[in-house]
Amino acid sequence: MFEPLLRKFVDWRLRRTTIRKLHSLDDRLLADLGTQRDEIARFVASIDSCH
Repeated sequence: MFEPLLRKFVDWRLRRTTIRKLHSLDDRLLADLGTQRDEIARFVASIDSCH
């Protein structure tokens, strides 16, 4: 019963951790990854929707 809820929480926490780590990167490294600082959340969401 709680497995889908737990899975959603784990996925949300992973997205937030990823966004926080990307925000700590230098702008040049973000450009190498194909994103910009103001588009990090969208970038993570687009990667998440691919899986």
